[in-house]
Amino acid sequence: MKNILIAAGVVGTVAASVMMYMRNRNKTSQVMHDIADAAGDAHDAVKKHIRKSNREANIEMNNALA
Repeated sequence: MKNILIAAGVVGTVAASVMMYMRNRNKTSQVMHDIADAAGDAHDAVKKHIRKSNREANIEMNNALA
């Protein structure tokens, strides 16, 4: 799970860097909006994976204790 959190941080950093780069180059706001949407989708995917991993870990722990 530590790797997932690191990956999420890297994705967020890259998305923010790209947004700053695009803003400095005076690109359209649509491109920045698309990048923000992509970053949000990546964040949602990571959260979903973490929830799923926690659920699977709890199931395995309960099975081991049973």
